[in-house]
Amino acid sequence: MSDRTLYLFDGINKTSVKLIVEQIMKLNQFDDDKDKKEKDYKRLPIDLIINSNGGSVYDGFGLINVIENSKTPVHTYVYGLAASMSLLIAVSGHKRHAGRLSTFMYHSVSTHIDGHLEHLKNRVDETQRLQNIYDECILSKTNLQAEELARVKEHQRNWYMSPEEALTYGIIDTII
Repeated sequence: MSDRTLYLFDGINKTSVKLIVEQIMKLNQFDDDKDKKEKDYKRLPIDLIINSNGGSVYDGFGLINVIENSKTPVHTYVYGLAASMSLLIAVSGHKRHAGRLSTFMYHSVSTHIDGHLEHLKNRVDETQRLQNIYDECILSKTNLQAEELARVKEHQRNWYMSPEEALTYGIIDTII
């Protein structure tokens, strides 16, 4: 298993995430087997290259669960755009990097709502629950403050950041 470079260039959905999840899990199994057989085996990192405008929160959270539970370190590299859900995926890397021309974007979780009033209320509650999880994740992994996120949600739709700003906020560890 020499290929440890994975790519997230599409929108985040079941299909795009499935391929990455499968490969991370296969590489972890490969490394677990090597750990048992070789005394001084050193796990090489998995590199996840990101250029995505985001997508499904549920599918993104699924990938983040796999990244966070990976015994083999997953390093994220943003080359292009890490927006919306792909921002949180980038932040979830064990080490996080970005190219000097990359862009990062945060905004509140969005959903499409229609139907009966009871369904609408239920969907609003679920969307708020997802927003709370998203914000808690990003706040726990960066230097961002809750007040900054609240300000963005109140006064602007999308918050774009340069790699330098992302470095300042602890969204990435290095600019390469």
